[in-house]
Amino acid sequence: MKKLKIKIIVANYYQEITDPLTQSCIEILDHNKLKYEILTVPGVYEIPQMIKWKIKTNNYNLFIALGCVIKGETYHFEVISDSVGKALLDIVNQNKNTLISNGIINAYSKSQAIKRSNSKNKGAEAANAMVKMIKCLI
Repeated sequence: MKKLKIKIIVANYYQEITDPLTQSCIEILDHNKLKYEILTVPGVYEIPQMIKWKIKTNNYNLFIALGCVIKGETYHFEVISDSVGKALLDIVNQNKNTLISNGIINAYSKSQAIKRSNSKNKGAEAANAMVKMIKCLI
């Protein structure tokens, strides 16, 4: 596991929400002595694009997706939430040796998103899921 390097892809559109997600994720990875690299993208929609760009053939490709989508007054929330979730699954299904842990918050309000980014948050959950998958599969 020492040679493995996880790429944390962070959509920093809601930085006050994604910073705590990222910090919690890092704490879990550091605790498990896993190496990582943080890459930022402008929004959640760009996360699958960055992952596809970073996949290398015949290597282990380990990604943690962190971001936040908050429901507004239009259909945009549903489109982004659904399409990004599907895109992440499609990437895993189409790329051997690729694991993606999804730490993207989909919230109905900013206050709900902030609550989900505090203490035991989606960043920690995503990192813990990645650690468990690595132990199971690699």
